[in-house]
Amino acid sequence: MKIVVTESMPTQSGEASTTEANIPQVVLITGAKSQLAQALLRIAADIGELALNSNASISTSMPLELYALSRSQLDITDAANIAAVFEQYRPSWVINCAAYNAVDAAEHDAIEANRVNALGPELLAQQCLLSGARLLHVSSDYVFGGQAVCEIAHAAERAIGDARESGVEQHQNLDSASNPNQVHLPRPFVELDAPEPLSAYGTSKLLGEQRIVAVLGDCATIVRTSWLYGQDGHNFVKTMLNLMRTQPSLQVIVDQIGCPTWSDALAKLIWQLVMQQRSGVFHYSAQGQCSWYEFASEIQRQALALNLLSQPVDIQPITSAHYAKQALNRGVGLAKRPSYSVLNSGKLRSTLATNNALLMLEQIEWQDWRQQLNRMLRRLS
Repeated sequence: MKIVVTESMPTQSGEASTTEANIPQVVLITGAKSQLAQALLRIAADIGELALNSNASISTSMPLELYALSRSQLDITDAANIAAVFEQYRPSWVINCAAYNAVDAAEHDAIEANRVNALGPELLAQQCLLSGARLLHVSSDYVFGGQAVCEIAHAAERAIGDARESGVEQHQNLDSASNPNQVHLPRPFVELDAPEPLSAYGTSKLLGEQRIVAVLGDCATIVRTSWLYGQDGHNFVKTMLNLMRTQPSLQVIVDQIGCPTWSDALAKLIWQLVMQQRSGVFHYSAQGQCSWYEFASEIQRQALALNLLSQPVDIQPITSAHYAKQALNRGVGLAKRPSYSVLNSGKLRSTLATNNALLMLEQIEWQDWRQQLNRMLRRLS
C-alpha cells in the first residue's frame, strides 16, 4: 500500500514547489495489517488532506511517501528479505509495528516471541545502520512488572511539620522516615525506571529494545505504550462489545491497573516524532488510569449511550488469581501480568514542539482515556 503525504503547500500560482526540500522521504511501516499500522495510515491521510485544503501556513519538516508492508512483503526475521526491501524502497524511516502480541501463548512459545520481538527489531536496526535510515520501534508497558512507588511516611511528615514550627532543620527529624507505618503508593512509570518483565512476552519486548539500542545507540526511537485498542484488528474494546452482545454476564479483572490508549492518538504522536526527527525512549498512553473492570464498565456505558448495544449485561469484578485459576481448570495457562503498569507520558509531551502541522488536527493525544474511548466508539456508531 502506498500513500503519498506531502505537507508542502502549493505556490501562489497553484504549482507545487520543486525544491529539493520537497522531495518525499520514504517511510516503511512494517506489520501493515496491525491496528497501529492502519491508524498510522489513517492519520497520515488526515495530514495530507489538511495540507491540501488548509489555507493556513503549515510548519513542515518533510514530505512523506509511505509504504505499509505486510509480513508476506517484509518478514522482519529474515535478514535477506529486509535487505532486498531496503534496496527496493530506500527508506528514510522505518516504523516497526510488526510484533508477536499473543501474551499467553508466548509462555509456551518463547522462541517464536523472541524471534519476532527481539531478533526482528535487531535485524531492522542493523539494516538501518547500514543504510542510514532511522528506526522507530513500538514497545510495551509489559516490560515493567513491579510497581514504581512513592513512599509517604506519615510519621516523617508529622516530624517535618513539627520541625518547621520549632525552627529546627528538617534533616534532623527525618530518621522517622523508616517508620513501618509508611504508605506505598504506585506512581506511573517513567523512562528511567528499571524494567522487570514478568512474562515471556514482556521479556521478548524488553530484549527487542535492548538489541535496538545496542545497534543504533542514541539514534534509536522507542515508544512504549499500553492497552492499545482501535477500530482495526483485535483488541479489548472490540472483544468486550462482541461479548456484551452475545453473553448474559461477564467477569473482568479488577486488580490490574493500567491505561487504555487509542491507536489513532498513538499514531499521531508517532508522526510527530518522525517529522521532528526525535530519538530516545518515550512513554505514551492516554491520561488517567483504570482497571480492566473499570474499562469494560465504561465501554458498556458509552456503547449503550451511542446505541452500539441494545441492553446492558452484568459485569462482575474478578481478581487475577481467581481468573487464572478458572483458566487453569479449563486447561489454559495464563502469563503473569503486572498489577500496575501505568506509563508517565510527561517526557514525550515536553519533547514535542507545538508548532507543527499535526497539532492543527484535533488534540486527541493528551485526552483522558474516557474521551479517547468515546471518539473511537463514535466512529463505530
